[in-house]
Amino acid sequence: MGFLSSSLRVRARFRRCKRAWADHIENTRRAVLEAAGQCPRRRRAAVLGAGLLHDIPLAELSSLFEEVILVDIVHPWLSRVKANRFRNVSQISADITGVMEELYRVAPLTGQVLPISHPALFTDDPRLDLTVSVNLLSQLPDVPGEYLHGLRSEPTVAAFQKQLVEAHLDYLARLPGHTALITDIGVRRMIHDEPTLEEWDPLHGAQLPPAERTWQWRLAPSPEIRRGVDLYTTVAAYTDWKKALGGWLRQR
Repeated sequence: MGFLSSSLRVRARFRRCKRAWADHIENTRRAVLEAAGQCPRRRRAAVLGAGLLHDIPLAELSSLFEEVILVDIVHPWLSRVKANRFRNVSQISADITGVMEELYRVAPLTGQVLPISHPALFTDDPRLDLTVSVNLLSQLPDVPGEYLHGLRSEPTVAAFQKQLVEAHLDYLARLPGHTALITDIGVRRMIHDEPTLEEWDPLHGAQLPPAERTWQWRLAPSPEIRRGVDLYTTVAAYTDWKKALGGWLRQR
């Protein structure tokens, strides 16, 4: 479906844009450690969207928790090498949406309804004290959206993408232990020397509470996409997702 090629593109962009990404990576690592510091117990930690580990303070998490589990649908070999340095760190290759295999099967079939995501990984784990979703939320709809292009109508694809995002937010609220979320919430494309600003919602209309902290990620500085064009995202951090969500829902 393109998950491996997507991971390889991220790795290549990181190499080209390492300096531009430095502040974002440092902010992300700091937020992860702030979330870890809020855990009264530190038995098992799960990192969702561990990927290439650029933005994961792996050494610190390994020293804080008895066990650290890195979860992603693809673990490139470089991340495997890094993880293997720590005896209490393991990796799980998993589809956190829980529906990609079924989507791959039914999407080309006329009349078949697309699956509904209801993630269950770790929901019955009594030792799970921390789960952090790291720069993953806005990525969940991307590859399946590309896969569905031409197979289903645009409204159907858009509704499916939004449901993936909302299901992940609900999943973080249902997990045992402390949960945290770091995600981009807005994307804008700026063209040099022109009053042109394009903006779009990477979460496909899903609503989030006010963030504890936000920052700008210079995702693709010129000439990464093309000369004279910069791509930025706004990133939001919730070091206590359940608290942020609960307070927001009470005020609505």
